[in-house]
Amino acid sequence: MKLRYFSLMTLHCNLWPSGDSRFVTARCCFKSIAFLATVLSLTTILASCGEKPTQRVQIHTDLTTTLTKQMPLQRSTSPNAVSGASNFDKAILQAVEANDRFRAAISLEREMMANIGVAESARRLQVTGNSTVGGVREQGGKKPSDTTIGLAGSIQASQLIYDGGESVANINSATAKAVGARIERIIIGNELALEAARGWIDVWQYEEKLDLLNARSMEMEKVVSQIERMASNGMIDRAALDSVLRKVVAIKLEETRLQADLSQSKVRFSRFFNEHPSDLAMPTGLVTMSDARAQLDSWQEAPDLQRNVIEVIVAQNAVSAAKAAFKPKAKFQAGVMSPMQAGESSDASVGLLLEYKFSDGGRRRSQVNVAEAQVDSAAAKLLDAQRSFKAEMDAAAHKLKAIELSMPLLAQQIIITAAGAKTAKTQLTTGQANLNRVIETQIESYRAEDAQITMYAENLELQFLIASRTGLLGRLIGLSAELAE
Repeated sequence: MKLRYFSLMTLHCNLWPSGDSRFVTARCCFKSIAFLATVLSLTTILASCGEKPTQRVQIHTDLTTTLTKQMPLQRSTSPNAVSGASNFDKAILQAVEANDRFRAAISLEREMMANIGVAESARRLQVTGNSTVGGVREQGGKKPSDTTIGLAGSIQASQLIYDGGESVANINSATAKAVGARIERIIIGNELALEAARGWIDVWQYEEKLDLLNARSMEMEKVVSQIERMASNGMIDRAALDSVLRKVVAIKLEETRLQADLSQSKVRFSRFFNEHPSDLAMPTGLVTMSDARAQLDSWQEAPDLQRNVIEVIVAQNAVSAAKAAFKPKAKFQAGVMSPMQAGESSDASVGLLLEYKFSDGGRRRSQVNVAEAQVDSAAAKLLDAQRSFKAEMDAAAHKLKAIELSMPLLAQQIIITAAGAKTAKTQLTTGQANLNRVIETQIESYRAEDAQITMYAENLELQFLIASRTGLLGRLIGLSAELAE
């Protein structure tokens, strides 16, 4: 195609006499086009040597490959078991620090910290340089000039003097986002600590309930054996024995549910601790009742609310940056540019650059309106978050008080039901108590102790919940509030 194009151009030019000025002009045009075509061809070849952009099909392929790739779902394959003797707060801290979600929050915080430097760089001295390697051919004269091949370069320095407060607003916004990322890391750390603590508490309570059920089942089996002997001797009716057996079987059926709950809680436990639990002790002492009450009175500075305040600050700085677009900008600039042709002098420039945009079709005003709407939205979210958080803390306070009042009553109920079961058992042989009464007192005693375990677990989880929502839990386990450099 190129050879055919050049031959047509030559044929067309030869239509004029050789002395005609039009022939000279056409020949110059032909040479210019040939020179430009050569440059463009070279540019295309060089551009093809670079990296090619990723196609959409390839992105889908990479996505599928990444998701289907066998990822290490566990941090280790250690068969060790976390026992009741393990340090609870230390184990929780290690579980949080090793969690991938927490590590992602740390990376995000570092990213936001680095963005502060990016925003601050706009107010520092800017130095740029460029160079051109190639050729220049000047046109316009009677004779075309020779092509000048060489290297041209320039260097320019600029310093921002005034921008209407845009750079300051961007720095303030970046700083606020960095603080917000730190608060987000604290929130995530407390949430993970709460989930890990709940996993520990659930394993403990289901193991305790199964131990209690097994112990009481053995006692009931002894009573049932005694009743069966009495029934075989004709001392009691067989129908009464069947009624007792149905109640005992109903209690034993709960073992299946407790085993399922224990298995699920062990799965959650292994997710955080990556080890199997073994004879876990009740995690008392880390968060006390007095700690929970104190946090209920100082919820105003909770990390969740701090995060909402950060959103307001970022939105306010966005308004300042948007309004700065209506103001002029001033920069001090100085630069030097060297020519490509030998013998020519270098050009130097120095001065003050002023820039002001008189009209942009309403774009700046719309940006201000958007930013102001974001401030209103963030302020409304903050107010709603404060009200919701207060309601949550008030509900937690009432529940905590109810548990505190119920625990002594439940302990008293355990004593009474245990005494009643013991009395009914001794009266069975004398005929002062019937079979149903003996089993019922055994079941009542079991229910009371089972409820006590449940209440202890609820009390612990509530205390950990309050400490987590207010940020105390992370501090108690030793989770650092500042990012480790």
